Amino acid sequence: MEFVEQDEEIEMQVPQSNNYVTVAAEAARRGGGYKYKECLKNHAVAIGGNAVDGCREFMAAGEEGTLEALRCAACNCHRNFHRKQIEGETMLALQQQQYYHRPSGYLVTPMSQYPSSSGGGSSKKRFRTKFTWDQKEKMTELAERLGWCIQQQDEAMVQKFCAETGIQRQVFKVWMHNNKYTLGKQLR
Repeated sequence: MEFVEQDEEIEMQVPQSNNYVTVAAEAARRGGGYKYKECLKNHAVAIGGNAVDGCREFMAAGEEGTLEALRCAACNCHRNFHRKQIEGETMLALQQQQYYHRPSGYLVTPMSQYPSSSGGGSSKKRFRTKFTWDQKEKMTELAERLGWCIQQQDEAMVQKFCAETGIQRQVFKVWMHNNKYTLGKQLR
């Protein structure tokens, strides 16, 4: 298959609108027309906070056209950290910009929402079952008879024990698993 090169140029018409983007593009074509206002650099981003240095307006630290001209003499930040305002901008365009453009930042959540690795500090603790001395003695006796594991043929005996002592089967099963090696070996 052969392709034939086309040397024709096609002009496309772009519709004009009066929104903020075209105003900014027009100002850029005119050669500047920008004024850099307060510094928005977040100096506390590493710790999850928000702190600005208070610099109210960008002042170039060097001659126009040099790298130093991109650094602010007041706060030593790059010019991009300062809010850009187009000279001659209408208040409507500024209001639209502030409404539609929200600076993205870090979501700061309270420390109580994170799971605690130390075991303390959690507002909602898991319920811990506390057994009486008598319940522990009876559970140890039954666990010894069962050989520290519940088998299918022993299910009726376990159900009867749970009904008598008021302990749920699952709670007894977990207790037996947790104490199999400590209490089981002491009694052997």
